[in-house]
Amino acid sequence: MRRSLAFPLLAACAAALLLARAPRAAAETPDAPAVLRSIVNAYTAKPAYSMTFVQSYAPAGFPDASPETGTLTIQTPASLRFDYDGPEGKVYTFDGRAARQYVAVDKQIVLKTLTAAEKARLPLLFLQPPAEILERFAAVAKQAGNGLVDLALTPRADADLKSVTALATPAGELKRLVVLDGEGNRTTFTFTNLAPRKKRPVSDFALVPPKGTRVVGE
Repeated sequence: MRRSLAFPLLAACAAALLLARAPRAAAETPDAPAVLRSIVNAYTAKPAYSMTFVQSYAPAGFPDASPETGTLTIQTPASLRFDYDGPEGKVYTFDGRAARQYVAVDKQIVLKTLTAAEKARLPLLFLQPPAEILERFAAVAKQAGNGLVDLALTPRADADLKSVTALATPAGELKRLVVLDGEGNRTTFTFTNLAPRKKRPVSDFALVPPKGTRVVGE
């Protein structure tokens, strides 16, 4: 009786040992268009969102400059506003057509109409329909650990921009955005404290500075 039970027991132990030693299946590769849709949906589900940010810039061949911090507001269909921390009173806005950088301490505002490549360097890229983004960019996604996903966007034709890489949660919340331009300069944003907001007035994005401010640009 003992011999008849011994063989099944040994066989079960051997099978368990083999399963324990078998390599685990690799994590499934995320679907890039689906990841992109989740990001776009996350930032267009409400009229506006705010988040805190850290922004750093590294010229080609050099380390990152000192980072800047502040609060970003992003609003459909194509508006954003960076309010930077610090005594300079620096604000950067885009109203869907023109960008404005105002520095209160300098009493100066710089006005510029952005190209498609310059717009792609900003988080407002993810306010556009996914199909339009995929027409301009080849997309590749991969697991990044801690449940996050890396989405790499490579322009199909734009030589002014080399890549845009987004680190996001499965729900589409951006945690990091890295933009590499055609000359090798890198801009990195990290984001925290995402929260939905009420729609802000157009004047918050089409910034009008106080009287006496010097206007540079267009």
